[in-house]
Amino acid sequence: MSPTPDPTSTSPGPLTGRGALVIGGGGGFGRAIAAALAADGAAVTIMGRTGATLRAAATTIAAAVPGALPVRVSVGDSALDQDVAAAVRAADETPLAAVVTTVGGGTFRPVLALDAETLEHDFRRNVTTALHAIRHGGQALTARGGGAIVCTSSSAGGHSFPFMPSYSVSKAALEALVRVAADELGHLAVRVNVVRPGIVATDGKNPGLLLADPELAAATVAEKPLSRVGRAEDVAAAVRFLCGPESSWITGACLPVEGGAHLRRAPRLEKLARIVSGDEVVDAALAGRIR
Repeated sequence: MSPTPDPTSTSPGPLTGRGALVIGGGGGFGRAIAAALAADGAAVTIMGRTGATLRAAATTIAAAVPGALPVRVSVGDSALDQDVAAAVRAADETPLAAVVTTVGGGTFRPVLALDAETLEHDFRRNVTTALHAIRHGGQALTARGGGAIVCTSSSAGGHSFPFMPSYSVSKAALEALVRVAADELGHLAVRVNVVRPGIVATDGKNPGLLLADPELAAATVAEKPLSRVGRAEDVAAAVRFLCGPESSWITGACLPVEGGAHLRRAPRLEKLARIVSGDEVVDAALAGRIR
């Protein structure tokens, strides 16, 4: 992998004169990825549901990458096909080279307590949003002679994550979608890859319940050979590589960015399931009963 671009450099970057869209660009992953692409010279557009959050992110990126082009903002819902199409059009005002989607999420609930509505909800968050990005991004990139699409999976896509089945299943489905899309779009010079982050402390803060609990945090880090939680910049560097010219012969790949967690076990999330879903629900599932 090439070194992370120097944000203070004045020399043209490999994406100078090209556009990049980061869906979910207002979040910790999205901001870091957008900054890395801006440092490469790209004209970056960030998409998300809240204009104020996106504008704040654009200001943060401008401060972090002096001399970068102004970051465009596209307000919309990544689960809505027409909103993603509009964001791709906005980003393509500068010939589009890269589309990145960071959207996703999951529910802490045992298999026997998982209803179809929850499973479908998590599929919409993790798979449908990626499908919109691949469809509209693939069309725009084809018209520009090719480019890169990068989706964001999770360690849960390759491990069994007990008590988080809908997240594991939908992230695994996302990775399958990426492989098929890469196979179909390769002849159009459109590359489709996925990064698989582990537990990441975005903005230097604990991301939610898992790292906020000292016992779970210690158990999670213990299963990482590199013995630390990730940073948003770790993920951004991997995405930037998959968007750049150095990865021009890579497609359909899943790049783990999780400290070597794929070599060991996933954390057991029973404690979080009890916090979120309640002891009665978890106890019933463990006893083989549906609630």
